[in-house]
Amino acid sequence: MNTLLINGLIVFLFSNLQLRELLIQKNLPSSPIIKIAKDIDARSSSFRYYDLDLGVLVEENQDWDIAFSKTTVKVNSLRTKPRQVMVQVVNQWFDSISVAPTDGYLLDTRAKTVIAPGSGNGWYLYDMGKHAILPIPERSILLKTTDGNYVKLQILSYYRGMPELVPTEDAGFYTFRYSLANRQGHF
Repeated sequence: MNTLLINGLIVFLFSNLQLRELLIQKNLPSSPIIKIAKDIDARSSSFRYYDLDLGVLVEENQDWDIAFSKTTVKVNSLRTKPRQVMVQVVNQWFDSISVAPTDGYLLDTRAKTVIAPGSGNGWYLYDMGKHAILPIPERSILLKTTDGNYVKLQILSYYRGMPELVPTEDAGFYTFRYSLANRQGHF
């Protein structure tokens, strides 16, 4: 009886994994679409996990690609292959990236994230005059997701509602835009 239950569970999990992959591959755009994720609440020291392929917040034990906690951004590189997320940060305008590079990607480690923390090191600058965290507009993040798709991403704001005047009391809310490459690797 236990063997039958275990075999049934294995078939169920395997078929759901295949279904997920088929849905994602089927839904890859022929012409890339820019998606916007708004006000991801990252105020606590606990990370918020996001699946770029599906465009939703998920739990840590699910397939996630990128995670946010305060000003720290990490990718899902610590899981076993072949589903590790790889990332690179480039000094290039989001709109000017038309093809996903096939090399140059790195993995996060337990000791170090590729999207480096600190002002000017990763995705933001700290404005001492305004005491505000401001995304670097010409800095883009390129990823290869847990599903093997290429993504370009730009963090637009660290404040709820993307206000023009910052800082506000509502810091720690990420808004970013991203685009999945089509099957040919074009954005």
